[in-house]
Amino acid sequence: MKLPPPIPFRPDDPDLAQRLRGLSASRGIYLLTLTGAKPHLGWSVHLSRRLSRLLVSSYPGSGAERSGLSEKIVNVLCWPTGSRLESSLLLYELTRQHFSEDYRKELRLRMPWFVRLKTNDPFPLLETINRVAQKGVEVYGPFRTRDAAQAYQQQVEGVFQIRRCSEALLPHTGHPGCIYGEMNQCMRPCQCAVSGAEYASEARRVSEFLATNGRSSLAALTAARDRASEQMEFEHASQIQKRIEKLEAAAKTRDEVVRDAAGFHGVALTNSARPLEFRLWPMVAGRWQEPVVLDFSVERSGSGSLDSEIRAQLAKIFAEPDADGNALEHLALFSRWYYSSWRDGSWFPFRTVADLNYRRLVREISKMAEASRVSARSS
Repeated sequence: MKLPPPIPFRPDDPDLAQRLRGLSASRGIYLLTLTGAKPHLGWSVHLSRRLSRLLVSSYPGSGAERSGLSEKIVNVLCWPTGSRLESSLLLYELTRQHFSEDYRKELRLRMPWFVRLKTNDPFPLLETINRVAQKGVEVYGPFRTRDAAQAYQQQVEGVFQIRRCSEALLPHTGHPGCIYGEMNQCMRPCQCAVSGAEYASEARRVSEFLATNGRSSLAALTAARDRASEQMEFEHASQIQKRIEKLEAAAKTRDEVVRDAAGFHGVALTNSARPLEFRLWPMVAGRWQEPVVLDFSVERSGSGSLDSEIRAQLAKIFAEPDADGNALEHLALFSRWYYSSWRDGSWFPFRTVADLNYRRLVREISKMAEASRVSARSS
């Protein structure tokens, strides 16, 4: 994300109080350059009020217009923002710029959690990780928490018979095995109970389940259950139904937003700091892109033209996406926003640009624009 031009202030400006009151009553980021100390970077839900407290004296009648803290401040830069998401992305870029060595610590940025099938092992197994693996390995996330990722992993392991041990297996008939093998919940490759090809077939079924969160498996099993019922094979149909219920229970433990990190595409819709202006924040392969600004201060010809404008701008971004960002950190910022109680805006996920629900997106933008107009008229 490119940093927009800041609004500068000088602490010794005689018109400082008046200029600060002229700031829009919105949230934003501010950067204070201090004498003999490292810069101070902060954010506020009411930027004008925060800067007034920092820079202007609380006792104007005393004749001292500047606050005590402002004596140490050399320069002030601020960036009004229209949403928590914009504040988070802007704060991330500024922190990386001014605290390059320990910016993650400054941001308290926690890496998100993922579930992956460790296919580079001769006997693949599921594992929970908080990193994006090498290319070609499917990693699913981000999950809300580590516990949520582990719960999903355990549910999937309960449906399929892949191993749960993490040791490097050296199969032989004298291997002691484990409790899961005794309960018939593992194919026991360690004891040579199955061939490598048979175990690989089960691992492929797990991979297919992860890719669609069970939708492909459920469709096949539902068809098989219906055929068994039509042929009066009710016992077989009952067995299939039990497996369907186990698959559905496993699928429900995964948040709808979770998908393959390499194909994590979507668009966030938020307000802007300016009235009747909105922003689309595209994400391509887990990396945030430059926002698309939609200005409704000028009347448009209709939703059709808006639809065409959005399609054209998003197609251009997805044709040549910016791949320089750190996908893990960008997904961490996404998780902080999406899973938070203070999330503002809407998220529209998709696999390809053509799959985006443009009708729903345009309808949501139009609704926000109408609400903004009503608010402007009432004020």
